[in-house]
This record gives sequence, structure tokens and C-alpha cells, in this order.
Amino acid sequence: MNERGRYSITEARELMGKMSRNMIYGLLRTGELPSVVIGGRRLISAEAISALVKRSTTTRSPAIQALRTVPRQPSLGLLPPLPSRARRQEGLD
Repeated sequence: MNERGRYSITEARELMGKMSRNMIYGLLRTGELPSVVIGGRRLISAEAISALVKRSTTTRSPAIQALRTVPRQPSLGLLPPLPSRARRQEGLD
């Protein structure tokens, strides 16, 4: 990273692999990426960017990790109820 202490949203996006503006603002909204507003400009510190990258670094695919964290529920073999419009069309209501 550059030796600067704070970066604009556009500069932070570049540093984080051209992450989308929506993704950056989502991280700012949730507090995962702290920032500071000075004179109407929102700036992100180099430390905040480094911390986000460190927290996001993984040795496994995120899809595989997600599969392992989803609790398995026993299947009862039941079908979900039809939406009310579909039930009316089939004459079930």
C-alpha cells in the first residue's frame, strides 16, 4: 500500500481490487469498513483497509465454508404449501 494515511472512496476501491462502489458503501454502512468524514469527504484509513483484507483472507473457498456452516435440517418428505393464488387456480380453496 501507499504510505498515505487516508484514502478517498475511489482510491480505496482501487486498492481493494476495483471493488464496486455499492460494495464499499455496504461495508461502510455495516461498520465493517470504518471511515472518517472530514470537510464533507469520506476517507478510509490504510489500517481499516488492511484490517478488512486480513479479516477477509481465507485458505478455503467461501462457497465451501458456507456449505459447512449451514445447519442441516432433517427432511420430512413434505412439500411446501402452494401460494394462495396457485391453490385457487387448482380449485383447492
